Amino acid sequence: MLGILTAIAAPGWLNFVNNQRVKNASDAALQLMRRAQSRASTENRTWEASFRIQDEVIQGSTHAVSGGAPLWQTLAPEAGTLVTLDFDSSTLSQTCEHGDHCVRFEDRGVISLDSVEDPDNESGTLARLAFRSRDGGDDGPRRCIVVATILGSIRTDRCED
Repeated sequence: MLGILTAIAAPGWLNFVNNQRVKNASDAALQLMRRAQSRASTENRTWEASFRIQDEVIQGSTHAVSGGAPLWQTLAPEAGTLVTLDFDSSTLSQTCEHGDHCVRFEDRGVISLDSVEDPDNESGTLARLAFRSRDGGDDGPRRCIVVATILGSIRTDRCED
């Protein structure tokens, strides 16, 4: 009886855990973006939030564009190598001085259009950074950080193509 209950509950539990890992990574990235936006607004200069994969672990950094060196930190240590960036679904700029993807905030926290690959897309958003679980394949849990407006509206959402 216990074996049957375990067989029924295990897939649901694993899916829940994978969802939490992806959510934690995207929430940490959102906080990095907001920190860069806040620093740009208070210091009146351009700041960047950069993201990269190093040794299969997602790292992020916030730094000033002129004269700022990135200080990389693991986004979600509990996720380890089980969560990755979904490069196919991400549309943040890949022409970064540091990292694989980045978003720049000019003075007053306004998003730099250099951070957006296709500002005239038809999705109603400027750009997004997507995360996915390595275990789930293409159908596994995914979360996106959506850069919604040039004024700096940023939010998390489900990734829908």
